[in-house]
Amino acid sequence: MAYSIGIDSGSTATKGILLADGVITRRFLVPTPFRPATAITEAWETLREGLETTPFLTLTGYGRQLVDFADKQVTEI
Repeated sequence: MAYSIGIDSGSTATKGILLADGVITRRFLVPTPFRPATAITEAWETLREGLETTPFLTLTGYGRQLVDFADKQVTEI
């Protein structure tokens, strides 16, 4: 099974999804804290919990450059 995670870290909320073969299987949503990297890390760890392989990670939004473990960063501009 192919897994990928997308996380959008905005100024007010950090949202994420886990895709398994293109189907959304998990969702994540929290208010973005003072340190957005904390919410990004929490989303990453929560969404990949229990998986046997490491999913591809795409980040977007305000906090996309705050962590160094993403495979891809996408700008909204």
